[in-house]
Amino acid sequence: MRSRPFASWRIVVWLVMLLAAVGFVINTYASVVLANAVGAVSAEAIAAGAGDPRIGMIWSLAYALAAFAVIVVSLGTLRWRDWGRRAMRVVALLLLVWSAYTALVAFDQWRQLGEVLGQAGLPAQLLAVGQKHRTILLVGLALKAVSVPVLGWLAWVLGSLGVRQQFARLPL
Repeated sequence: MRSRPFASWRIVVWLVMLLAAVGFVINTYASVVLANAVGAVSAEAIAAGAGDPRIGMIWSLAYALAAFAVIVVSLGTLRWRDWGRRAMRVVALLLLVWSAYTALVAFDQWRQLGEVLGQAGLPAQLLAVGQKHRTILLVGLALKAVSVPVLGWLAWVLGSLGVRQQFARLPL
C-alpha cells in the first residue's frame, strides 16, 4: 500500500466526526431523559401550557440519528472510501447551510438581547445573566462564522482532482 501525502482536509473530517459524536452522546442522553418525562407529564399539564416532552424526544432522536450518519460518513471518508468522500461533500454543504442559518438566528438573538439589556431600570442580577447569555451567543456566532468557510473548503477540496485520484487508488 502506497503512503499518501499529508492531507489537511482529514483534520477537518476528524473534527466533524468528533463534534458529531459529542452531539450523538448528548442527544441520546436527552432522549432517555425525555422518554422518562413522557410518563411524568400529564395530558392536562400539556393542555395547560406545559411543554410536551415527546416533541423534545423526537428532536433529540432525530439529531442523534443524523449525528450517527455523519459519524459513518466521516469514518468512510477517513478510510479512503469513495462513497464516503462523495457523501462527505454533501454533509459538508448541509452543515455549511445549517451553520449559516443558525448564525443568522444567533446574531438576531444577540442583537435583540442587547436592545433589551440597554433599557434603563433592569436589576443588576438580570443584567449579569443577560450579558453572560449574550457573550455565549457571540462565541457561538464566531465559531459558526469560522465553520462556514471551512466547511465550504472541505466540500470543494473533496471534489478536487487530486483528492479524487487518491481515493481512486485504493482497492476495495
